[in-house]
Amino acid sequence: MGKAIFFNEIDNGARQRLIDVQQRAEALRAADGDLRRRFVGSMAWKARDAHEYLYRRNGRVEKSLGPRSPETEEIERAFKAGKALAEERANGLRQTLRGMARVNRAMGLGRVPSLVGRILRRLDEAGVLGEQVCVVGTNALFAYEARAGIRFQSDLLATADIDIALDARRNLALAGRTMPEGLLGLLRKIDASFAPIAAGHFSAVNRDGLMVDLITPEPKVPMRALPRRQRRLGAEDIAAVEDVEAAEVPRLEMIVDAPRFSAVAVAEDGLPVWIAAADPRWWAAHKLWLAEELGREPLKRQRDRDQGLAAAEMLARVWGEVDLSDRALATIPAGLRARLRAAVEGRGGEGDDAPEW
Repeated sequence: MGKAIFFNEIDNGARQRLIDVQQRAEALRAADGDLRRRFVGSMAWKARDAHEYLYRRNGRVEKSLGPRSPETEEIERAFKAGKALAEERANGLRQTLRGMARVNRAMGLGRVPSLVGRILRRLDEAGVLGEQVCVVGTNALFAYEARAGIRFQSDLLATADIDIALDARRNLALAGRTMPEGLLGLLRKIDASFAPIAAGHFSAVNRDGLMVDLITPEPKVPMRALPRRQRRLGAEDIAAVEDVEAAEVPRLEMIVDAPRFSAVAVAEDGLPVWIAAADPRWWAAHKLWLAEELGREPLKRQRDRDQGLAAAEMLARVWGEVDLSDRALATIPAGLRARLRAAVEGRGGEGDDAPEW
């Protein structure tokens, strides 16, 4: 029986097209980021006590920047000119990327399911993707293949859910401001049929069966559950908002604490989507560990093993230089480091030693 083929490399034409999309998408993301941060809100002059003052308004918050003077006039000029330029750049890039979508689809670059892509774009727009949350599970493979210029076999990518890991240790105030209706509210703006499986459940599902799972690492101190606020994304007034609540998952900290990796992939609609996930070395090691967990369902364990081996083969063949030293992989338990090295070297990913967490 021959060795399994986990992926194929894309041709030079598709590779160059993907690079073009990624460069424009990163430029658009930077311009949109400027509009959300540096140029958010507006500026205007207001008369107060026979003097004019420059005010900066952001939502309901208004702040005086001082009386009219050459300095405040320059602040207003720079703000308005910078905002206009960022808007022009963002609109132009957005139009260019929409124009590229049809050819992207025809060339087979569209890989991320369209609805998953829309969800990730919304999370990125809210400023939480790559910060409070990252993509785990099967959908992380779309980021890896976009970086490596490959296409994983379709059976490795088949999934009816998207797992989002919440790092409850990070400041959740941003999500409270940008996602006042919580994760469920964000999902319903994309597809109104999303609903929790049950009250306080960690999964929301839509009419077509796509599940969005919110998960978080199990507390290091046994029997100490996270406060409800730390198991939700957004929704500062947790009592008033229906939402999903993150399930605590053992050993997920290995993924959440891993170095972050991000890449621009292309969704089935032909539009780019920015994905933040774990470094593929940590992701592969975690999958190889799951594959040997006896309490896990056999079908899932085999799939975990294949996915872990696929990522390891990608690292060996097309990723470039990969540091597998103990120093580089210090946060991965020693037993799993050995399994990862064996998988990258083509010696399988099994191990006899239980990881020392």
